[in-house]
Formats: sequence, structure tokens, C-alpha cells
Amino acid sequence: EGGGEAVVSTQSTGAVFVKDVRHDVGRGEPEEDLHWSDIGWTDSQLESIGLLTSLSEYLYKLFSASETTQLKFRFATSVLTQFFKVWAVSAGHAFLPWYYVLSMPPLIAWRIYTYTKQQWQYFCLDYCYFGNLAIFLILLLAPGDRELVILQFCIANGLLYTGAFSFRNSLVFHSIDKMTSTYIHSAPVLLSFGIRWFPEEASRYWHTAFPSTFLPWNLKWNVLAPLAFCAGHAVFYTILVYGILKPEEHIITSFRYLKAKKSTKAMFGKNPRFITFLIVQFGIVLVMTGVTILTYTYFYLHLLQVLVLVVVVTWNGANYYVDVFRISLSKNKKS
Repeated sequence: EGGGEAVVSTQSTGAVFVKDVRHDVGRGEPEEDLHWSDIGWTDSQLESIGLLTSLSEYLYKLFSASETTQLKFRFATSVLTQFFKVWAVSAGHAFLPWYYVLSMPPLIAWRIYTYTKQQWQYFCLDYCYFGNLAIFLILLLAPGDRELVILQFCIANGLLYTGAFSFRNSLVFHSIDKMTSTYIHSAPVLLSFGIRWFPEEASRYWHTAFPSTFLPWNLKWNVLAPLAFCAGHAVFYTILVYGILKPEEHIITSFRYLKAKKSTKAMFGKNPRFITFLIVQFGIVLVMTGVTILTYTYFYLHLLQVLVLVVVVTWNGANYYVDVFRISLSKNKKS
């Protein structure tokens, strides 16, 4: 019968119209315009279609907008997320498990994708990612197991916690990369705080109740289990990365990153060995094991641990903004 194209237009009323331009083969004249109501759409359906079209147009403009607009969007989203986390930790404990399980997968997937493109993928095999995986699985599969919840607490507040300091995490609100790094090391701490001290409230909307009472600290689950988890990851990482994969020199790993830092060279010389890195890491685990026993036992010590993390990442973010923007402003003035 002839070919044509469909043109969709949105009017201020939200109604959507389709102009179906068909050409008669013999005369080449277009037929009459068609309205969607002719096909049988109701007014409510037309309004819904109009709203969806408007939303799709807005999202398209947002994600195809200038870099400045995207930075503003990231900044606003990050700041609002921080407000939400403050509320969740202080009053909305029931939302902490959901926040963690819904936000962790997309952020980790994004991190793996972007780091692979930059040839930083070996960072994704570090302890922090395996620690988050263990916490994620315990939260989903065994949230009511008293012993595993203790292990979950020790992983979150032990070596994983110190990663925020080792990698200088900072609240740089417009940077997805920096906010994701901060999230990886801080979200498990906030989650463990809600589960440990407010278990009944944290269980309100979760599929299985967390333990309402916690066991006193014990050697098996507060000391031996976290040490075994750390040792198991160290063996796995060493065999996989340096025994099987053997990344080329230009590819960055966490060891090569830390090795290049001035503070590392000042303490261990210009060319520290990987075994030194493992020994230092295990020493940190021993120290943090003692810390987690205290923070697991005493509420105010755990609260202090959380506050120290918040202050440090906030201060690092302030340094970043002041230093970067000061240099940027001085360059603009000179130009």
C-alpha cells in the first residue's frame, strides 16, 4: 500500500499525537492525519504516554547534556545520598540493608567496567571487594546467623575499614570514581553499625530478622575467623595475580600503587618487596582485630570509629576541592 514514517509530537496538554504519512502509490498524495484516539486509546492512556514521552525527553537531554551539567547532577545526587545515609544511620536503620544490597551491585559493576577500560582491573581483586562480597552474601543468605553476623562485623570494621585511609578516600561529590571508593570502604561500616546496635529496627523490612541479642566476643569468630578470611584472600590473590595472570609492568595493582607512594618509600625503601606488603597487611589485620573486639563490645567506641572515618574522608574531600579549585582559579586569573 506504500511506505511512510511515524512522527511523534507532544503538546503542552501531555497528549501524544501520531501523524502517519502514507502515500498513495498511484497519486502520491498523503492521506489524512490520524489521532491516537482513532486507534482506541483512552484519555488516561494518552496522558500516561505523554508523561512517559516527556520523561524520556528529559532523561535524554540530561545524559546528553554538557559535562558541566553532568557534574552538577553527580554533585547533587552525591550530597543527597549523604543526607540519606546520615538519616539512615541515626533514625532509619530499617533502610540500611536495602540501601546496601540495591546500591552495591551497580556500583561494583560500574567500577569493574571503568577500571578494566583503564587497565586497573586488578584493584577489583583486592581484599576490600572480597570483603564486600562476603558481607553481601551473609546479608542475603544468613542474616540471622549469630556467628556469621559477627564475622560480617569484623570484616567491615577491620582491614576493609583501613582501606579508606590507605587509598585516601575523599568526599568529592562530583566524582563517581572517588565516591564509589569511599562507598566501598564506608558502607559496610554503616551497615554493621545499624545491625549491631539496632538489630530489631534494622530487621523491620528485611526478609529475615537479625539476631536480637549478640554473643559476647569470642576467640573463634572475633579473632580466628577474620584472620582466616584475610589469610585465605592473601593466598588466593598471590596465586592468581602473581602466579597465574602475571600482569605486565605498565598495569597497576594495589601493591604497585602503594609502592609508588612517598610514604611507603620513606618507611620501606625505594623498592619494597611484595612479601613486605603482605607482612604489613597482616600486621594491620592483627591490630584491627583488637580494635574490632572493642568496637563490637562497646557502642560508643564503635560510634567513635564511624565518626573518625567520616571526619577523615570529609577532610580529604575538602583538601581536594580547595587545592584543585585554587589552582584552577589562579590559572583562570592569569589567562
